[in-house]
Amino acid sequence: MVPVKPGNIGDRGVLNSKRKLASRPAGLGVAALCVCLAWPGAASAGDARVDRLEQQLKEVQRQLAELKAARAPDPGLADLQRGTAAQIAQIRKRMDAQSQVDIDKGRLTVTTADGDFHFALRATVQFDAAYFAQGRNPAGVDLNSGTNFRRAQFGFVGTAWRDWSYNFTYDFGGSGTERSGYLYRVYIEYDGAHPLAFRIGAFSAYDSMEDATGGANLVLMERPTVVTIVRSIAAGSGREGAEIFAQGDDYLVSVALTGGKTTDAATFDEQQGLVARVAWLAVNHNDMKWLVNADTSYVFKTADIVPGSASPNAIEFSAGPEVSVDGSKTVDTGALDARHVTEFGLETALNLGRLFGQGGWFHYDVERASALPDPSFHGWYAMATWSLTGESRPYDPVTASFHGLVPATPLGKNGLGAWEVAARYSSMNLDYLPGIAAGGVAGGVQNVWSAGLNWYPNETVRFMLDYDNIQVNHTNAPANDISANAIGLRSQIAF
Repeated sequence: MVPVKPGNIGDRGVLNSKRKLASRPAGLGVAALCVCLAWPGAASAGDARVDRLEQQLKEVQRQLAELKAARAPDPGLADLQRGTAAQIAQIRKRMDAQSQVDIDKGRLTVTTADGDFHFALRATVQFDAAYFAQGRNPAGVDLNSGTNFRRAQFGFVGTAWRDWSYNFTYDFGGSGTERSGYLYRVYIEYDGAHPLAFRIGAFSAYDSMEDATGGANLVLMERPTVVTIVRSIAAGSGREGAEIFAQGDDYLVSVALTGGKTTDAATFDEQQGLVARVAWLAVNHNDMKWLVNADTSYVFKTADIVPGSASPNAIEFSAGPEVSVDGSKTVDTGALDARHVTEFGLETALNLGRLFGQGGWFHYDVERASALPDPSFHGWYAMATWSLTGESRPYDPVTASFHGLVPATPLGKNGLGAWEVAARYSSMNLDYLPGIAAGGVAGGVQNVWSAGLNWYPNETVRFMLDYDNIQVNHTNAPANDISANAIGLRSQIAF
């Protein structure tokens, strides 16, 4: 037998030696067997022939024995194989015990081997540019063209001991003016009682479906005016509070107790309110999804303006054009004397493959502390998108909303990414008895037609081109009316 050196395991010479050992006796055995088969009349040819056949059989048996001996494992080689296997098993065990580092869609993640701890970096950066072609606007109203970092968010999220999760995100962007940075989301959350979960800190409480969609997944550059006002009442990013919610594949139910925002100016007794949401995925098929949503907000204590128990309380509803490189407010109620504020809304969304539609209606009531009549306001929106490249907007059960497209063929990988067209109409009425001096509110009625083209080169980068036609009317005060056409471009990276 050819000796095998441990250092040559896996070498081509060792394999050839083994082949020689196996092939030599096998060839002789086959030859002997052919000889036996070539003598069909051996039994009747006499004793000489029988003896010769027996000799041939014995020779075959001898050669078979040699073959078995040649195939017997070399003790040295077997020991080496066992030792090598043990070393490989130890290396694998050590590797499995190490934390796993990965970059998923541009996001750096670190996960422990047991899955108890997870850490991920996150960022969303949106650079906007816009041009306003203005009509005959009143003095003092100038919708400035320019550029702006709408969002510049950086932070990290993760889990600890499997049942606890956390989020720390800072935002340096803004509407019209970049900021020096503020706490956008900072909270801890307990997820160990699924489907129930509890979070506390600063976050955006679950309210409307469009608010839950998230800034990086919006159909157009800004939310409709009516939703912007909804989230400003008792929810919105940076709102401090506590929330309990139940979450499943086709439902979301939440209730939050909220206070002031991390960006609020100093107050003496901050606002206190409740925000609730119920969402149900009524139809859940591969080619069709139908989501219905209801939300309500109730501010049972508005913020004090000055110190002391007799401090007046006020709330203000306002919003700008649905392009935010300009910080102007195109509809505004001014400060309203308010003891309580109530909001409720209904929304629905339908996803039919490449076609997506969504709409909602909202109503607001303000209960004054004075004897003046209590004002009420309302607004609505409707929008639709069509995927030019065939993708469908994915449903996210965590937020009970629909995300942006995921390109089937990203740019640079045999494709041009995903393309989508969008259209929306939104209306917000902040007028209440505007012709009556006592208690009337002339906040204005804003109607906006929007159209957009969205390009997703990949899952991380996105470009948005929007056109808005903005009309603001003031009953009994046409001199205050505002009109403009705007073109906006957003460049976004989010992971």
